[in-house]
Amino acid sequence: MTLDLWAKVASVVSSSLAVAGAAVAVHRHLRRPGWAATLTGLWEREADAGVVHPHRFGEQVRPLSDVYVPRRVAPRLGRPEETVDAGQLFSGAGHVLLVGEPGSGKTTLVAYESARSAERWLRSRGHRWRRPRGPVLVRLPAAALVRHALPDALAATYGEPPDFRRTPPGVRWLVCVDGVDAVADPDERSDVLNRLAAAGRSPAPPYRILVTTRPLDANELATLGADYPAYQLAPFTRADVTALARRWFPDHDEAQGFLAWTHTQRITNPVRNPLIATVAALVWRDRRDDPVGPPGPAALLDNFVRALLRGGRGHLDATCAALRDHPPEGPAVADWLAGRHTELVEVAATAAVAGTDPVAAVAEWTATHAPHPPARQLADWPQRIRDLLLATDLFRADRHALVPVWPSLVDHLAAGPLTRQLSPDGWMSLMNTTRSPFVGAHVFQRAGVPPALLRSRLVEPGWAVAAGQLLVTTGTLWSTDDPGLRADVLAALLAHWAADPTGDTGRTCRSLLSTLAADRADRDLLIEIGADGSRPRATRLAVTRFFRADRDAPSVARHL
Repeated sequence: MTLDLWAKVASVVSSSLAVAGAAVAVHRHLRRPGWAATLTGLWEREADAGVVHPHRFGEQVRPLSDVYVPRRVAPRLGRPEETVDAGQLFSGAGHVLLVGEPGSGKTTLVAYESARSAERWLRSRGHRWRRPRGPVLVRLPAAALVRHALPDALAATYGEPPDFRRTPPGVRWLVCVDGVDAVADPDERSDVLNRLAAAGRSPAPPYRILVTTRPLDANELATLGADYPAYQLAPFTRADVTALARRWFPDHDEAQGFLAWTHTQRITNPVRNPLIATVAALVWRDRRDDPVGPPGPAALLDNFVRALLRGGRGHLDATCAALRDHPPEGPAVADWLAGRHTELVEVAATAAVAGTDPVAAVAEWTATHAPHPPARQLADWPQRIRDLLLATDLFRADRHALVPVWPSLVDHLAAGPLTRQLSPDGWMSLMNTTRSPFVGAHVFQRAGVPPALLRSRLVEPGWAVAAGQLLVTTGTLWSTDDPGLRADVLAALLAHWAADPTGDTGRTCRSLLSTLAADRADRDLLIEIGADGSRPRATRLAVTRFFRADRDAPSVARHL
């Protein structure tokens, strides 16, 4: 055998031994008490969470794993036909930004994929060559990043070990930062976005980051930059709604009855939103023989909330009974509290939307409005409030605070007092000043503001901005029989921007247009406005100016 051949053989043997040694080292690292052993409990919790629906709603709710409909996403500048399986975002390369309208299922998607990942890792325990492909997925609420770097927030949430500053051999962390929009304070939200942007610029991070949020201002999302390619969570298609109906109601006739009912309730378009679709299935199963109320998603959510409160009524009754055991003031407080279950959760919801403690808000409200402060009768009053809110299934315990199970339901509840108090002009002011325009969108739905009124006021800058905020925040939740209204809102924003491009109103209109134009459908609508000879010349020129200032101008200008 020649020396050259011996050298090749030695090279092959050396390489094989190196690979085998690396495999043994990885296996020993995975088997030793360390990051994998620490995460076993987490994986077990995540796997269990993947089959439990967040709302009990009596005994009627099927496991989430039984009714889950696979989701699709599209690049934010893509077309509907360009959608891909949402699961690809969890197994790809690089960081990702996932944007979805309220109730679109962002948190549920993350929970579902986390459960699938956890199940794969649990199945691999004790099997040397069956370690799953893909990353180790961990979830982190965006609020945990306020004033904390990403590794510190992870360590505070999950403890040490594991060390999230280091990459485990042969795998990679996937950190799903959920709910940037839930950080109510604008300065704190800016802090979170800047921390994520800094993490995204890291030259060799030990993790990928997937960020989820409801629609935010284009300037806020721009903070993340090119390091976070943006995707839009696609709404349900008709086929998806049909699939959901068949999973909720395996009997064919029952499923068809549900689908027919959605037409009767005029929610055919709103049920493309997964939250509304799920609520509709629950309400229909609970009250299929009774009228739900006025057609539309607002009445649907009202019925759902009432059902949740019925389910948690036992805790309220027990609290009232405890108050009656403390005369002379307790019985009067019990009588007052017994009729204010909805009002109590509305107060809690308003606090949650504002980013404050729901329990503290209810305690202050009862101390101020009850005939006598309940805390004088019940020493454990804050704990009883906490139990009352948890019993509704509207809130869940998250470390030291209560947070909404479904933020859109809490927005709906927070809109209740405002709906009863506001005039149309008050609604316009709310949309222009509130820290959460999502609440204002629910006020619009609950108050039944006529689209004709909205169109007639678009010549006023404040109303045009309010309508633009409505488009940003609602998506498929805003169902109207006036299909041209969306184009008229976009045209009004263009007109007000063109009239005062450097003023406060003009800059706001420009920001809203940029936010909306991230969606391909609205970009196409803007192009149609620019080519519509019936529109004022200034409006059509504004379309051209808008796209010229846009970084995609060369590809869009060809269509103008």
